[in-house]
Amino acid sequence: MPSIALVQFVCLCVLTSLVTCDSDVTKETLSSLQQQVQTLQAACQRQNDEHQEFKDCIKRLTVENHKQNERIEDLEAENKLLKDYLQSDGSQQRRVSEEGAGIGFSASLSTPKALGEHQIIVFDTVVTNDGDSYDPHQGHFTAPVTGLYAFSVTVMCDGSESNLHAAIMRDGQMIGKAYANGSSYDNGSKLVVVQLEAGQMVWVEHFSDPSGYKIHGYGHSAFSGFLIMAY
Repeated sequence: MPSIALVQFVCLCVLTSLVTCDSDVTKETLSSLQQQVQTLQAACQRQNDEHQEFKDCIKRLTVENHKQNERIEDLEAENKLLKDYLQSDGSQQRRVSEEGAGIGFSASLSTPKALGEHQIIVFDTVVTNDGDSYDPHQGHFTAPVTGLYAFSVTVMCDGSESNLHAAIMRDGQMIGKAYANGSSYDNGSKLVVVQLEAGQMVWVEHFSDPSGYKIHGYGHSAFSGFLIMAY
């Protein structure tokens, strides 16, 4: 693109040539030529200004493009982190689901037994023990995973024995009671829903009746539990 100085030089050469070659050039002709030179100079200045604006625009677009590229890189990094989190969380949920699958038990008392105070009632006849979390020798259920569990107990007095009190215990804490009043094989039952941490234990315990009254067996007294949802 021609500069203003170059245009001025060309115009000066033209004027000099005209004056040299034709001595009859009038003042009006020179004035006209000067106006044309000024018009050409103004046009060149506009072109220079437009050229500078174009360069400034390219510079701004380059800066903006660089910012957009950085933003794209940030979004790609965030997207990768989110995908990694979702994949790991999905794996964790599958692991919990797999660990929590098939956890449940049901056991009953085989024969009548005399009970002392705070004696654990061992339901020794296992009907179901998916997950092998119930111990039929000790009467304990041990939670294999953290979650929400349901437990139920039914106790029956042996004939006309005196009042029978039983409690569902969680690590030594009473979470439910069942009562039978000792008249003609009366029975009582209780259902509880409770949160357990992995490793916590649940059992049924006789309490409040130290005289050794009996609990009826032959499947009439039973203890059951199962996992509702793993956390």
